Amino acid sequence: MSYGKSPWVAAFLNFVFWGAGYVYIRHRMFLGVGLLFIFILNFLIIMAIPNMILLRNSELFFIWLSFIWFVLSLLFAVDVYKETEELNRI
Repeated sequence: MSYGKSPWVAAFLNFVFWGAGYVYIRHRMFLGVGLLFIFILNFLIIMAIPNMILLRNSELFFIWLSFIWFVLSLLFAVDVYKETEELNRI
């Protein structure tokens, strides 16, 4: 019996919104909801910080933050892709 969830959709969702891919495949729901909460909280914190505080130390902070954000998003996407493929094989 095929699980019927697309690994690419799950990976895309997890890349864009951390945890959404896990919620989509309905596997590791606790992790998915937790990551979604962290993602939303991080976004709200970044939006709430005044620009003067962030711009005080140069663009290096933004480059480093963007790099970390991208790498974590990519790792979550790869993980949920592999997880969905395994569930589809069962």
